[in-house]
Amino acid sequence: MKLGVIADDFTGAVDIAGFLASGGMRTLMCAKPVATEQLPETDAIVMSLKIRSIPSSDAVTESLSALAFLQEAGCDRFYYKYCSTFDSTEKGNIGPISDALRNALGLSSTLICPSLPVNGRTVYHGYLFVGDQLLSDSPMRHHPLNPMKQSKLADLLAMQSPATNGHVYYEEVRQGAIAVKNRIEALEKNGVNNIIVDVINDEDLVTIAKASQDMLLVTGGSGLAQGIAAVWAESLGKKGTAMPAFLPRKTKAVVIAGSCSAMMQKQVAYYQEKAESLSIDEQACVDDPSYPETLARWVLAHQGSTLAPMVFATRSPEDLQHNRERFKGVDLAGIIEQVFGKMTAILAREGVETFIVGGGETSGVVASTLGVDAYLIGEQIDPGVSWVQSLDRRYQLVLKSGNFGSVSFLEKAQESING
Repeated sequence: MKLGVIADDFTGAVDIAGFLASGGMRTLMCAKPVATEQLPETDAIVMSLKIRSIPSSDAVTESLSALAFLQEAGCDRFYYKYCSTFDSTEKGNIGPISDALRNALGLSSTLICPSLPVNGRTVYHGYLFVGDQLLSDSPMRHHPLNPMKQSKLADLLAMQSPATNGHVYYEEVRQGAIAVKNRIEALEKNGVNNIIVDVINDEDLVTIAKASQDMLLVTGGSGLAQGIAAVWAESLGKKGTAMPAFLPRKTKAVVIAGSCSAMMQKQVAYYQEKAESLSIDEQACVDDPSYPETLARWVLAHQGSTLAPMVFATRSPEDLQHNRERFKGVDLAGIIEQVFGKMTAILAREGVETFIVGGGETSGVVASTLGVDAYLIGEQIDPGVSWVQSLDRRYQLVLKSGNFGSVSFLEKAQESING
């Protein structure tokens, strides 16, 4: 098996690449197709797209292009990776992309497995939980781009796609891989397109991975990658030893926090007590074309400490609502991302080579601005978050989903940097 992964954003790509590398698979992450002769020997290639919140038709087109590249690169099994909190709108993009990939591969069915138990994302009887809360009761209901107000995966998919949905409930999962495989085959015979699986712990992920080994396409969060890597290692008689491709080094650095998730708020508050920090000025973002340079100069003036300076746009739900009213009719989120992109470009020109970024959209902007085509995967910092390095070894980055990582994550990420 050579696994080809299509991830719907940068942080999601890092998330799954880290789990595959931790499971012993030689893993490369690409931001766009790379000439196949430039690719090192790998067991998995992860394509990091930015298709979570764009129009469905565009997302489908980019996904199919990524699939074609992965096939050309020699991949013979495929994985569509989306967020473990199933971030999507009523129109997509999870359902339409799953349908398009199934059709392109000539398949009638695929697996729907968003669970990531290590980070509290589980599925029981088809309902997605975040910790002990239903998805619709969790902080994800306040997500500024994709507020999640339903928890039943079949209902979410039904709004996005005409595909039929079926379930492998936990009563079957706990019976083991053979029982799950039999249930999958029965659902396939009955014409079910999306097979939603219950998962509540890491052992279930291995069960699901064993049961779905013959499926050419699976979809889910990064959790299933843990199971796939474990089954892959077992089939080759390996121990699944982690395979980090590099160790991070000490360079000029910056922390950029763009997410407004509940965990990111805690991480920013913790880090403010530890390092130099600057909260962005939304009015300046809107009115002052020179503001990105102002931010960059502040970052450069605060180099030299043990911990990197932080620029953040993280806000509470109350502050977000206030800004919606204050900047009514203005795409404030888009403007802030543009400011972060321009700031990143200035910092890169001035020799900053380490970027620690919180938030999927912000990570995408930073990575795109740096123009990195392919990444080596380093050590995992917390479940779902690893260091990555550009193939030319110039830039090293942490691209973190807002919800991931411990409260002290931003500090912890820098503890592994070699002086």
